[in-house]
Amino acid sequence: MNIRWNIVLSAIALVLLAWFYSLNQSEDNLSTLIKKPDSPEYTGQKMRTTVFSPTGKKQYFASAESISHFTTSGKTHFQMPMVYLFDIDTLNTDSGNDKESWKLSANKAVLTKNNMLYLEGNVIAESLFTHSRLQRVETESAVVNLSTQDITSDTTVKIYGQNFHSTGLKLSGNLHQQIATLKEQVNTYYEINKQ
Repeated sequence: MNIRWNIVLSAIALVLLAWFYSLNQSEDNLSTLIKKPDSPEYTGQKMRTTVFSPTGKKQYFASAESISHFTTSGKTHFQMPMVYLFDIDTLNTDSGNDKESWKLSANKAVLTKNNMLYLEGNVIAESLFTHSRLQRVETESAVVNLSTQDITSDTTVKIYGQNFHSTGLKLSGNLHQQIATLKEQVNTYYEINKQ
């Protein structure tokens, strides 16, 4: 009888030791569930959003292949962003005819909490109005204030307009006003139409 009790008690002791050992093991699965301080608050794929002005008019529409938002810095990172700016004149009227005026695209972008959009890689700003004096801006990096539509760039820039195109090393301008000022090593080519 003693041998039987020793075997049963030994089996129970082994089960308890195995259970206790399994409780003390570090769970790698749980550590991946805990958010790290430098990781994004949320991420998304195939994102589309419309942002409105304080008066309720459309300010811009944005879409991207993927996004990551960081709450601590207030920055949102975009991959393959496409941003449509709306005409500022229609923002100040009650007409409800919100017109897309510019299309911005790049390989990646960062949006700050004060509406500054930092575009990187194959940046293109394209007017959606056929009668616009300034039709297209191409560069490798640019900064756009989404509230005022001011644009700046410190990389080589090409601009295209009605009957001209120019290149320069720096740009400052305003998309809404169709103004672009090129600085440093500026070359401009005009097309003269003979009628």
